[in-house]
Amino acid sequence: MKIEKLKLIRVVIALVTAQMWANVATADSAAPVIDYAAFLGNHDMVWDRIPTRWEVAPFTGNGKLGLLFYQDETEAANVMSLHVGRSDYHDHRLPDMGTVWVNRGRLPVGHFNLTSKGDITGVDLRLDLWNAELSGTVQTSEGSYKVRGLTHSTTDVFYFETEAEDGEAVAITWHPAPAVSPIRTRLAEEDPERDGAHSRAMREAPYPPAPEPVFSQADGIAYCHQVLYDHRGETTTAWEVSGKADGAQVLTASIHHSFPERDSFDRVQANLMYARERLVQGDFISSHQSWWHDYYPQSFLTFNDAEKESFYWIQMYKLASATRADGPVVDNMGPWYQTSHWPLIWNDMNVEVIYLTHLVANRMSVGESLLNSLDRNIHNLEKNVPEHWKESAAIQTACAQDWTAYDNGRSPDLLAWILFDYWLHCEYAADRDRMRDGLFPLLKRVGNGYLNYLRDNPVESDDGKIHFKKSWSPEYPGGWGEEMHGPDVNFTIALCRWTCQTLLDLNAEHQLNDPLAAEWQNIVDKLVELQVDADGLRIGKDFAYDIAHRHYSHLLAFYPLAQLDTDKPAERQLAQTSVDQWIGLCVAEAERKKSLHGPMNGFAATAASSMYAWLGDGEQALHYLNYLMKNERLSPTTMYAEGNPCIESPLSLASTVHDMLLQSRNGKIRVFYGTPSAWPDVAFQHFRTQGAFLVSAKKKAGVTQFVRLESLAGSQCLVQTDIENPKITINGKKAKRSQVKKAADGFYEIALKKGDSVTFTPVKLKHADLNIEPLPVAEKDRNVFGLNDKTTRLPGHQFYYKK
Repeated sequence: MKIEKLKLIRVVIALVTAQMWANVATADSAAPVIDYAAFLGNHDMVWDRIPTRWEVAPFTGNGKLGLLFYQDETEAANVMSLHVGRSDYHDHRLPDMGTVWVNRGRLPVGHFNLTSKGDITGVDLRLDLWNAELSGTVQTSEGSYKVRGLTHSTTDVFYFETEAEDGEAVAITWHPAPAVSPIRTRLAEEDPERDGAHSRAMREAPYPPAPEPVFSQADGIAYCHQVLYDHRGETTTAWEVSGKADGAQVLTASIHHSFPERDSFDRVQANLMYARERLVQGDFISSHQSWWHDYYPQSFLTFNDAEKESFYWIQMYKLASATRADGPVVDNMGPWYQTSHWPLIWNDMNVEVIYLTHLVANRMSVGESLLNSLDRNIHNLEKNVPEHWKESAAIQTACAQDWTAYDNGRSPDLLAWILFDYWLHCEYAADRDRMRDGLFPLLKRVGNGYLNYLRDNPVESDDGKIHFKKSWSPEYPGGWGEEMHGPDVNFTIALCRWTCQTLLDLNAEHQLNDPLAAEWQNIVDKLVELQVDADGLRIGKDFAYDIAHRHYSHLLAFYPLAQLDTDKPAERQLAQTSVDQWIGLCVAEAERKKSLHGPMNGFAATAASSMYAWLGDGEQALHYLNYLMKNERLSPTTMYAEGNPCIESPLSLASTVHDMLLQSRNGKIRVFYGTPSAWPDVAFQHFRTQGAFLVSAKKKAGVTQFVRLESLAGSQCLVQTDIENPKITINGKKAKRSQVKKAADGFYEIALKKGDSVTFTPVKLKHADLNIEPLPVAEKDRNVFGLNDKTTRLPGHQFYYKK
């Protein structure tokens, strides 16, 4: 009886506490009560067709390991394969043995074959986003077998179940891939007569083979140990199969890559022994799910465009599958290895775009992989410049995970752009200590790189300005290796100015008294202006932007560096003219070619959308966002390729959606500034801005119901909202005049302490609609990605699945 009374008391306390929190929530916050399993279930990817290549395959990952499940067309008709990869598995051959593309590229691991008695005749598969696992049934000519698979979120272990039915049986076997550069594999498949000088150099570079893998077995675990050439790195794959092929069985597997350590065998053994223990204890699967159940609610978004809502949430799943704080930097393919011409980290746009995705989404931890990697490898970055460039750093177009890639004494623009992402992360996190202790030492080396470049390449002039003798704008106009090089290129001017101004700002904020401050100030004061003509921003002094090209490097001063202030009419007009000219030529060229592949590729479409959102033109923003959905290279699983994997383009759609709903730059926060009229119903919870404000807001029937900001760091904010004459409360109480100032440009200036919140509503707070809940999704709009009847609407379905 006492126990029952105690239970009753606990229930009453819980109910009272819940009501107290509900009252607080209705007073001054949006308190979403979201059934994530049901909500994300609407967006699960489903397959009713047999996936036959990586672009249409189910995928799982944990930021290091990745798994793809499909029927490889090179295998027998009764085989489904688990293609596995590890993001940091790359070659470590010395640079003087050839090019970085050959000697430092990603390497393949291999695959598991699931061989059934009967030929594969169909599938019914579902990728459960909420639980981050694949499940379903594979039908064969002899029967069927159920599957369930995942990549464990916190342990480097793959888990895959099969359960054979109706007389079927499934044999699981491991097939390692040769440790051969994918560049060499691709070149071997191509016509040598089509080689350019760059391809010939990679084809002819010395490439002694790695040793054959060594197989062993102990305590029920099988091992495949691959030593790389000259034992510069090693990778071990370990696996264990328990159960019966004609009944239920479980595959657990692990992969570890080591360099310079030689502990890969021990690491995978420990991983599988841990998995054994957790499976016996019964919490292996639940611990995997717990990580994802904590991850998704870090922010929430719903809007009345079900297709893009689905796409957005699949990108949130993909992002955390591709990277973690302790994981490698995301390269072009993520953890899902494919033979590629581009098996590296790509630094002339790709990595910079990838590491925007987590910021507004308030998923800060997963984005730390870039910062942590740069911090670890600062000495390698220093090796990428000439010896006489003391305390400088740079990076060339492509590199491996160690950031070693000599840049031949060029201006250090690419590393400056990457460090802009580092700076953004710290701005969104309000991490001033990391700004001082992490960013500043790296950025100072980039600043020294600019100073050394200018000393090595002096330009005489009569205008008293500092000029750049020769630099480049990535890929313009003809593609990699065919760029125009010339003086005073806008890409270089914008990044040099940003570098020196940011160094000055950090030096002043943290009272560092750096002796180079005067030199940075001299550059800020005397650097040549951006090169402009009647069509807006030029490529550089000698080159107009008059050839359609997907890269927007000449526009960096506008987006994303925000050096053009769109609140000033002249600068706004320059930005508008420049964007219109850039994307207008791209669209015209795409129409001429009758293909979106090329100048209107994935990241060009999303970048144009973000730029128009920054200009407050939501209609144009949506117009160009739709170009990505129409691109045949966008797969029905939201993967993207331009002959080779390009993970950044679909991820950039999520960043563009953020820009259309919430913007923060130059100390100003804009809510619903770039939102199109086609999205009259939209709500988001805990989106993040620069300065570490968490923003929640809601539109209903095109009318903003509320905007709420919570300060995580304590600082002043300037906020723009479309609510006319809003009612403003701070911490649930009517704001005093002394707490709020409205500027002539319509921004509200409010100083918040850490933990304070401010809410804007069109009516008194108690009458406001503060509820955030998922918008309903019609059956026809559910589960519209994967490979099924609904994905036939996508050009990418026909492009990648020609059946």
